[in-house]
Amino acid sequence: MCDAPSSSREHVPPKCIFPEKKDSPKGVDFRKNLIKIPSCDRHNSHKSKDDEYLMFVLASAFRGNEHKSNHFASKVLRAFTRKPHVYSHFMAGLSPIMLKHPDGKIEHSASFKVDLDRFNNALFQIACGLFYYQYKTKWQGGYKVLTNELMALDSPNAVRTNEVVQRVGENVSKVFEGQDRYGENDKIFTYSIISDQYDRHAIYMKFYEGIEITVLLTNV
Repeated sequence: MCDAPSSSREHVPPKCIFPEKKDSPKGVDFRKNLIKIPSCDRHNSHKSKDDEYLMFVLASAFRGNEHKSNHFASKVLRAFTRKPHVYSHFMAGLSPIMLKHPDGKIEHSASFKVDLDRFNNALFQIACGLFYYQYKTKWQGGYKVLTNELMALDSPNAVRTNEVVQRVGENVSKVFEGQDRYGENDKIFTYSIISDQYDRHAIYMKFYEGIEITVLLTNV
């Protein structure tokens, strides 16, 4: 991320994304063999609040497996109890909504406004870490984040916008079908990477077997 000398090893993605052993099924360790890369202090410990924000958004997502739900019910709720003022800020614009599942089941839930700059920057830093881990060189260019998890609710064109976002997400998923997947804790996180001769890279990440996020690294 920068030219400062490394002073620590950073987990990519952040360690807080992975459930602790005490919150995992008996005999399961979701924190084994996590990816680590060299990091300066500013791009590791100083961004812990952004890591916590990303954990909250991912654990609150609609999609995902039972480990995501358990992570929310254990680690996230414990953190909320310790720091209610912080997590209340995370849930800006909290409002009740009803979700319709593909099978027609209606679920009462809630929505909140995601800080896109903060969310995207956290994902960009993960992408830079994975890029370095894969190629042993730093990415110094631009980026774009694509995800099918965030929804527009209050804009005049919300329905159309969400249809486009879902279609893009489905197309991206198809592109990565059959690609090598990396990450030893596949119930929590896996990633794939595709690069071309024009120094363009797509890093596809899957959290909790359902939340799909792709970061495009490009200088254009």
